[in-house]
Amino acid sequence: MDLKNLKEKALHIAEKYTDLVEKRVDATESLTGQDLRDIYDSIQMLGHITATLERFNNMKSVR
Repeated sequence: MDLKNLKEKALHIAEKYTDLVEKRVDATESLTGQDLRDIYDSIQMLGHITATLERFNNMKSVR
């Protein structure tokens, strides 16, 4: 798998996580403590994915 494909997959995953978090936040009236923890975990995962995408961009600019 080349860098471009890996970056595209990471972007796709980030979009899915963003949609998931948005849906969970929209349902805030019925959230439990575990739901809030899941949202927090998803936001952390988005942070990791974003950092990975930034690294991909940095690798590409070095080449």
